[in-house]
Amino acid sequence: MKKATFAGGCKSFKAYAVQFETVAGEFERNYSRFLTFLNICEKGSLVVIPEVFLTGFYYEDIESAARFSERVVGELLEFSKGLELTLVYTVVEKINNKFFNSIQVIDKGKLLLSRPKIKLFAPMDEDKYFVAGSEKDLRLVETSLGVIAPLICFELRFSEIFLELLKKGAEIFTVSAQWGKARKEHWKVLTSARAIETQRFLVASNGIGEMAGNSIIVDPWGRVLSSAGESEGIISGRIDLSVIKQVERKLPMGRFLTVAD
Repeated sequence: MKKATFAGGCKSFKAYAVQFETVAGEFERNYSRFLTFLNICEKGSLVVIPEVFLTGFYYEDIESAARFSERVVGELLEFSKGLELTLVYTVVEKINNKFFNSIQVIDKGKLLLSRPKIKLFAPMDEDKYFVAGSEKDLRLVETSLGVIAPLICFELRFSEIFLELLKKGAEIFTVSAQWGKARKEHWKVLTSARAIETQRFLVASNGIGEMAGNSIIVDPWGRVLSSAGESEGIISGRIDLSVIKQVERKLPMGRFLTVAD
């Protein structure tokens, strides 16, 4: 993959991480809760949304979950265009009679990316219902705000994924998740660690209820710009891409990072 064009610190914008409980099977209820938060987001901002936020892991009728998601994506395109938003989220997607947990990026009304989760989480039976993507599916997205590397939940545990995307030119990592409460401390450590080791911004959105919450926005120094507890809500922080160059000048770690070609 050709290395993405680095913005060089030209942009400053607001980023949000949405946090709410997705109830499996209650599609309209979940969509309504999400719209409540979307309506308060600043024009021209980045909005990161939890994994399968519309449907949850509704394996009882995964076909209807895919149909509902497809319908709503069309509406999200219109919202994104009207509000000039960059949206990152995952949905249940059906392609050629196979189901995927796909992360999508919409930028000002255009769908720029849809790729399957490559690290399925077996303890939640994802491997029984979804088809995994491959490392060849990993991609960056050059958006109006910057170069985004979108990741999904369990993929957070794999530093090699982050380093590979860093090598290709990532500026902002996003994580859309349904990360369980039993592993809450792992989530808190790993989100900050990935920002520090890559010297990039990270915006992570998680669910609540049975999930750990603690959505977070971290800068390249590892400073927490905003964080949530385990309640429903939305957090925000201002991302200034010039900070990336400042960190790299003061602590030039790039020369020590080796990722296989």
